[in-house]
Amino acid sequence: MSRRDLRQNVFELPENIPRTKRKNALDLLVRKWSPFPSTEYETLWACDKASVYAWNREQVEADIKAAGYSPKRCSVWPETFLREPISDGVRLATVADGFEGQMWRQGFLTATRWWDELPEHRDWIMFLRSAGTALQNTPPAQPQPTETQFLHSPWTASSTPATDIWSLFQTDRAAAFVAAVIAVPFLYLLSQALVLSIATNEANTKMKEMAEANQTVRVDRNAALSNIDVIESHLSLEQFPAQIKILSHASNILGNQNLTISEWVYDSGNLDLALVSPRSLDSTFYIEAFEKDNLFSNVSGSSGVQQRTLRLNMQVSAQEWSSR
Repeated sequence: MSRRDLRQNVFELPENIPRTKRKNALDLLVRKWSPFPSTEYETLWACDKASVYAWNREQVEADIKAAGYSPKRCSVWPETFLREPISDGVRLATVADGFEGQMWRQGFLTATRWWDELPEHRDWIMFLRSAGTALQNTPPAQPQPTETQFLHSPWTASSTPATDIWSLFQTDRAAAFVAAVIAVPFLYLLSQALVLSIATNEANTKMKEMAEANQTVRVDRNAALSNIDVIESHLSLEQFPAQIKILSHASNILGNQNLTISEWVYDSGNLDLALVSPRSLDSTFYIEAFEKDNLFSNVSGSSGVQQRTLRLNMQVSAQEWSSR
Protein backbone atom coordinates (compact mmCIF):
# COMPACT_ATOMS: atom_id res chain seq x y z
CA MET A 1 0.00 0.00 0.00
CA SER A 2 1.47 3.34 -1.06
CA ARG A 3 2.49 5.64 1.79
CA ARG A 4 0.64 8.50 0.04
CA ASP A 5 -2.74 6.89 0.85
CA LEU A 6 -1.94 5.91 4.45
CA ARG A 7 -2.35 7.60 7.82
CA GLN A 8 -0.07 6.66 10.72
CA ASN A 9 -0.46 7.01 14.49
CA VAL A 10 0.66 5.37 17.73
CA PHE A 11 -1.83 4.18 20.37
CA GLU A 12 -1.08 3.05 23.90
CA LEU A 13 -3.60 0.75 25.55
CA PRO A 14 -4.18 0.41 29.31
CA GLU A 15 -2.16 -2.39 30.89
CA ASN A 16 -5.23 -3.97 32.50
CA ILE A 17 -6.78 -4.89 29.14
CA PRO A 18 -6.43 -8.67 28.52
CA ARG A 19 -4.40 -9.63 25.47
CA THR A 20 -7.42 -11.39 23.97
CA LYS A 21 -9.33 -8.09 23.99
CA ARG A 22 -6.53 -5.77 22.79
CA LYS A 23 -7.67 -6.03 19.18
CA ASN A 24 -11.22 -4.92 20.02
CA ALA A 25 -9.98 -2.04 22.15
CA LEU A 26 -7.63 -0.89 19.38
CA ASP A 27 -10.47 -1.07 16.85
CA LEU A 28 -12.42 1.49 18.88
CA LEU A 29 -9.46 3.86 19.11
CA VAL A 30 -8.62 3.58 15.40
CA ARG A 31 -12.24 4.13 14.30
CA LYS A 32 -12.41 7.24 16.46
CA TRP A 33 -9.15 8.65 15.09
CA SER A 34 -9.37 7.62 11.41
CA PRO A 35 -10.40 10.26 8.83
CA PHE A 36 -11.82 7.58 6.48
CA PRO A 37 -15.51 6.61 6.38
CA SER A 38 -14.52 2.93 6.13
CA THR A 39 -11.21 2.05 7.76
CA GLU A 40 -8.84 -0.87 7.50
CA TYR A 41 -5.42 -0.98 9.16
CA GLU A 42 -2.30 -2.98 10.01
CA THR A 43 -0.40 -2.83 13.28
CA LEU A 44 3.11 -3.11 14.72
CA TRP A 45 2.84 -4.14 18.38
CA ALA A 46 5.29 -3.51 21.21
CA CYS A 47 3.82 -4.56 24.57
CA ASP A 48 0.77 -2.31 24.99
CA LYS A 49 1.75 0.11 22.22
CA ALA A 50 0.47 -0.17 18.65
CA SER A 51 1.92 1.66 15.64
CA VAL A 52 -0.95 1.78 13.15
CA TYR A 53 -1.14 2.44 9.41
CA ALA A 54 -4.75 3.02 8.29
CA TRP A 55 -6.35 3.39 4.85
CA ASN A 56 -9.71 3.85 3.15
CA ARG A 57 -11.03 0.32 2.75
CA GLU A 58 -13.75 1.16 0.22
CA GLN A 59 -11.33 3.02 -2.03
CA VAL A 60 -8.72 0.25 -1.87
CA GLU A 61 -11.28 -2.46 -2.67
CA ALA A 62 -12.52 -0.42 -5.62
CA ASP A 63 -8.95 -0.09 -6.92
CA ILE A 64 -8.40 -3.86 -6.56
CA LYS A 65 -11.60 -4.64 -8.47
CA ALA A 66 -10.64 -2.16 -11.17
CA ALA A 67 -7.38 -4.06 -11.58
CA GLY A 68 -9.34 -7.28 -12.16
CA TYR A 69 -8.78 -8.97 -8.80
CA SER A 70 -10.99 -10.04 -5.89
CA PRO A 71 -10.49 -8.03 -2.66
CA LYS A 72 -11.16 -11.21 -0.66
CA ARG A 73 -8.18 -12.91 -2.27
CA CYS A 74 -5.78 -10.00 -1.85
CA SER A 75 -3.72 -8.98 1.18
CA VAL A 76 -3.08 -5.26 1.78
CA TRP A 77 0.09 -4.18 3.63
CA PRO A 78 1.63 -0.74 4.26
CA GLU A 79 4.77 -0.21 2.22
CA THR A 80 6.81 0.49 5.38
CA PHE A 81 6.05 -3.01 6.71
CA LEU A 82 7.54 -4.49 3.54
CA ARG A 83 10.85 -2.60 3.73
CA GLU A 84 13.83 -3.36 5.97
CA PRO A 85 13.40 -1.73 9.43
CA ILE A 86 16.04 -0.43 11.86
CA SER A 87 16.28 -0.78 15.64
CA ASP A 88 16.92 2.77 16.86
CA GLY A 89 17.36 6.18 15.30
CA VAL A 90 15.91 8.55 12.77
CA ARG A 91 16.03 8.16 9.00
CA LEU A 92 14.52 9.59 5.86
CA ALA A 93 13.41 6.53 3.87
CA THR A 94 12.78 6.59 0.15
CA VAL A 95 9.35 5.13 -0.64
CA ALA A 96 7.52 4.45 -3.90
CA ASP A 97 5.83 7.85 -4.13
CA GLY A 98 8.09 10.15 -2.07
CA PHE A 99 9.92 10.14 1.24
CA GLU A 100 9.00 9.07 4.77
CA GLY A 101 10.61 10.36 7.92
CA GLN A 102 10.82 7.59 10.54
CA MET A 103 11.59 7.61 14.27
CA TRP A 104 12.60 4.19 15.69
CA ARG A 105 13.03 3.14 19.34
CA GLN A 106 14.02 -0.46 20.12
CA GLY A 107 12.54 -1.73 16.84
CA PHE A 108 9.27 0.15 17.33
CA LEU A 109 8.14 2.83 14.86
CA THR A 110 7.11 5.70 17.14
CA ALA A 111 6.47 8.46 14.54
CA THR A 112 6.42 9.00 10.76
CA ARG A 113 5.75 11.78 8.25
CA TRP A 114 5.39 11.59 4.47
CA TRP A 115 6.55 14.12 1.82
CA ASP A 116 6.03 13.84 -1.90
CA GLU A 117 9.45 15.41 -2.46
CA LEU A 118 12.63 15.87 -0.48
CA PRO A 119 11.66 17.91 2.64
CA GLU A 120 13.27 21.23 3.45
CA HIS A 121 15.44 21.54 6.54
CA ARG A 122 12.73 23.42 8.43
CA ASP A 123 10.16 20.67 7.76
CA TRP A 124 12.62 18.06 8.94
CA ILE A 125 13.23 19.92 12.23
CA MET A 126 9.49 20.20 12.83
CA PHE A 127 9.13 16.43 12.31
CA LEU A 128 11.89 15.74 14.84
CA ARG A 129 10.29 18.01 17.43
CA SER A 130 6.84 16.48 16.92
CA ALA A 131 8.43 13.04 17.32
CA GLY A 132 9.84 14.07 20.73
CA THR A 133 13.49 14.27 19.77
CA ALA A 134 15.59 16.41 22.16
CA LEU A 135 17.37 18.86 19.82
CA GLN A 136 20.72 20.40 20.75
CA ASN A 137 21.52 24.10 20.35
CA THR A 138 22.66 23.33 16.83
CA PRO A 139 19.84 21.83 14.81
CA PRO A 140 20.76 18.45 13.28
CA ALA A 141 21.60 18.36 9.63
CA GLN A 142 19.02 16.99 7.25
CA PRO A 143 19.88 13.32 6.54
CA GLN A 144 20.34 11.85 3.12
CA PRO A 145 17.47 9.63 1.86
CA THR A 146 17.95 5.93 2.57
CA GLU A 147 17.20 3.35 -0.11
CA THR A 148 15.75 0.05 1.22
CA GLN A 149 14.77 -3.11 -0.65
CA PHE A 150 11.33 -4.69 -0.66
CA LEU A 151 11.03 -7.85 1.48
CA HIS A 152 9.23 -11.03 0.48
CA SER A 153 6.85 -10.82 3.43
CA PRO A 154 5.89 -8.26 6.11
CA TRP A 155 8.49 -8.07 8.85
CA THR A 156 5.73 -7.19 11.37
CA ALA A 157 4.28 -10.74 11.27
CA SER A 158 6.33 -11.81 14.33
CA SER A 159 4.77 -9.03 16.42
CA THR A 160 1.20 -9.75 15.34
CA PRO A 161 -1.03 -11.13 18.15
CA ALA A 162 -2.96 -14.34 17.67
CA THR A 163 -6.19 -12.42 17.06
CA ASP A 164 -4.61 -10.86 13.93
CA ILE A 165 -2.98 -13.99 12.54
CA TRP A 166 -5.87 -14.71 10.17
CA SER A 167 -5.04 -11.64 8.14
CA LEU A 168 -1.75 -13.32 7.17
CA PHE A 169 -3.63 -16.14 5.43
CA GLN A 170 -5.54 -14.12 2.89
CA THR A 171 -3.17 -14.73 -0.02
CA ASP A 172 -3.76 -17.60 -2.47
CA ARG A 173 -0.58 -19.44 -1.49
CA ALA A 174 -1.19 -19.19 2.26
CA ALA A 175 -4.87 -20.08 1.87
CA ALA A 176 -3.93 -23.15 -0.18
CA PHE A 177 -1.41 -24.20 2.48
CA VAL A 178 -3.95 -23.84 5.29
CA ALA A 179 -6.55 -25.74 3.26
CA ALA A 180 -4.04 -28.55 2.68
CA VAL A 181 -3.20 -28.78 6.39
CA ILE A 182 -6.88 -28.92 7.31
CA ALA A 183 -7.58 -31.51 4.62
CA VAL A 184 -4.89 -33.98 5.79
CA PRO A 185 -6.90 -35.64 8.62
CA PHE A 186 -10.01 -35.80 6.46
CA LEU A 187 -8.05 -37.42 3.62
CA TYR A 188 -6.61 -39.93 6.10
CA LEU A 189 -10.07 -40.84 7.41
CA LEU A 190 -11.36 -41.08 3.84
CA SER A 191 -8.55 -43.46 2.89
CA GLN A 192 -9.23 -45.61 5.96
CA ALA A 193 -12.93 -45.73 5.10
CA LEU A 194 -12.04 -46.76 1.53
CA VAL A 195 -9.76 -49.56 2.79
CA LEU A 196 -12.49 -50.77 5.15
CA SER A 197 -15.04 -50.72 2.33
CA ILE A 198 -12.76 -52.79 0.08
CA ALA A 199 -12.10 -55.32 2.88
CA THR A 200 -15.84 -55.59 3.58
CA ASN A 201 -16.61 -56.23 -0.08
CA GLU A 202 -13.92 -58.93 -0.25
CA ALA A 203 -15.29 -60.60 2.89
CA ASN A 204 -18.83 -60.54 1.48
CA THR A 205 -17.60 -62.05 -1.79
CA LYS A 206 -15.79 -64.88 0.02
CA MET A 207 -18.85 -65.57 2.19
CA LYS A 208 -21.01 -65.74 -0.94
CA GLU A 209 -18.58 -68.18 -2.59
CA MET A 210 -18.55 -70.36 0.54
CA ALA A 211 -22.34 -70.34 0.68
CA GLU A 212 -22.54 -71.44 -2.96
CA ALA A 213 -19.95 -74.18 -2.40
CA ASN A 214 -21.85 -75.52 0.64
CA GLN A 215 -25.24 -75.34 -1.02
CA THR A 216 -25.23 -79.06 -1.96
CA VAL A 217 -24.13 -80.11 1.51
CA ARG A 218 -26.85 -78.04 3.13
CA VAL A 219 -29.50 -79.46 0.78
CA ASP A 220 -28.43 -83.05 1.55
CA ARG A 221 -28.40 -82.31 5.26
CA ASN A 222 -31.90 -80.86 5.16
CA ALA A 223 -33.09 -83.92 3.22
CA ALA A 224 -31.51 -86.26 5.77
CA LEU A 225 -33.10 -84.40 8.64
CA SER A 226 -36.43 -84.62 6.86
CA ASN A 227 -35.98 -88.40 6.41
CA ILE A 228 -35.12 -88.78 10.09
CA ASP A 229 -38.36 -87.07 11.01
CA VAL A 230 -40.29 -89.48 8.77
CA ILE A 231 -38.50 -92.53 10.19
CA GLU A 232 -39.06 -91.40 13.77
CA SER A 233 -42.71 -90.78 13.06
CA HIS A 234 -43.08 -94.34 11.72
CA LEU A 235 -41.18 -95.79 14.65
CA SER A 236 -43.47 -93.99 17.04
CA LEU A 237 -46.38 -95.98 15.62
CA GLU A 238 -44.72 -99.34 16.47
CA GLN A 239 -46.19 -100.72 19.72
CA PHE A 240 -43.81 -103.63 20.12
CA PRO A 241 -40.03 -103.72 20.60
CA ALA A 242 -37.52 -104.91 18.05
CA GLN A 243 -37.03 -108.70 17.80
CA ILE A 244 -33.42 -108.51 18.87
CA LYS A 245 -34.54 -107.03 22.16
CA ILE A 246 -37.21 -109.75 22.60
CA LEU A 247 -34.64 -112.46 21.82
CA SER A 248 -32.19 -111.01 24.31
CA HIS A 249 -34.86 -110.91 27.00
CA ALA A 250 -35.94 -114.52 26.28
CA SER A 251 -32.33 -115.70 26.49
CA ASN A 252 -32.04 -114.18 29.95
CA ILE A 253 -35.13 -116.16 31.06
CA LEU A 254 -33.82 -119.46 29.66
CA GLY A 255 -30.45 -118.96 31.29
CA ASN A 256 -27.51 -121.34 30.85
CA GLN A 257 -29.42 -124.65 30.46
CA ASN A 258 -27.76 -126.09 27.33
CA LEU A 259 -30.74 -125.15 25.14
CA THR A 260 -30.92 -124.25 21.50
CA ILE A 261 -33.62 -122.07 19.95
CA SER A 262 -34.28 -123.98 16.74
CA GLU A 263 -37.21 -121.87 15.50
CA TRP A 264 -38.23 -118.23 16.00
CA VAL A 265 -41.37 -116.75 14.51
CA TYR A 266 -42.52 -113.28 15.54
CA ASP A 267 -45.38 -111.24 14.10
CA SER A 268 -46.86 -108.11 15.70
CA GLY A 269 -46.66 -109.27 19.30
CA ASN A 270 -47.19 -113.03 18.67
CA LEU A 271 -44.12 -115.12 19.32
CA ASP A 272 -43.60 -118.82 18.45
CA LEU A 273 -40.33 -120.46 19.35
CA ALA A 274 -38.97 -123.99 19.53
CA LEU A 275 -36.43 -125.18 22.09
CA VAL A 276 -34.18 -128.24 21.61
CA SER A 277 -32.20 -129.98 24.37
CA PRO A 278 -30.25 -133.26 24.66
CA ARG A 279 -32.31 -134.05 27.72
CA SER A 280 -36.03 -134.06 28.46
CA LEU A 281 -37.71 -130.66 28.76
CA ASP A 282 -40.38 -129.91 31.33
CA SER A 283 -42.96 -127.75 29.49
CA THR A 284 -44.60 -126.64 32.72
CA PHE A 285 -41.33 -125.24 34.05
CA TYR A 286 -40.69 -123.09 31.01
CA ILE A 287 -44.29 -121.95 30.66
CA GLU A 288 -44.26 -120.73 34.26
CA ALA A 289 -40.85 -119.08 33.75
CA PHE A 290 -42.16 -116.98 30.88
CA GLU A 291 -45.49 -116.28 32.63
CA LYS A 292 -43.64 -114.90 35.64
CA ASP A 293 -42.14 -112.24 33.43
CA ASN A 294 -44.68 -109.49 32.86
CA LEU A 295 -43.29 -108.91 29.40
CA PHE A 296 -44.86 -112.15 28.19
CA SER A 297 -48.41 -113.42 28.57
CA ASN A 298 -50.74 -116.23 27.41
CA VAL A 299 -47.86 -118.66 27.30
CA SER A 300 -48.65 -122.18 26.05
CA GLY A 301 -46.48 -125.08 25.02
CA SER A 302 -46.32 -128.59 23.61
CA SER A 303 -43.58 -131.22 23.84
CA GLY A 304 -42.16 -133.19 20.96
CA VAL A 305 -40.66 -136.66 20.69
CA GLN A 306 -39.15 -137.92 23.93
CA GLN A 307 -39.83 -134.44 25.32
CA ARG A 308 -36.51 -133.14 23.93
CA THR A 309 -38.31 -130.58 21.83
CA LEU A 310 -40.55 -127.91 23.33
CA ARG A 311 -42.64 -125.49 21.24
CA LEU A 312 -43.80 -122.31 23.08
CA ASN A 313 -46.40 -119.79 21.97
CA MET A 314 -46.88 -116.43 23.74
CA GLN A 315 -47.75 -112.82 23.35
CA VAL A 316 -45.42 -109.90 23.94
CA SER A 317 -46.91 -107.17 26.12
CA ALA A 318 -46.32 -103.90 24.30
CA GLN A 319 -47.36 -101.76 27.28
CA GLU A 320 -45.05 -103.52 29.69
CA TRP A 321 -42.16 -103.44 27.23
CA SER A 322 -42.43 -99.72 26.50
CA SER A 323 -42.40 -98.95 30.21
CA ARG A 324 -39.01 -100.64 30.64
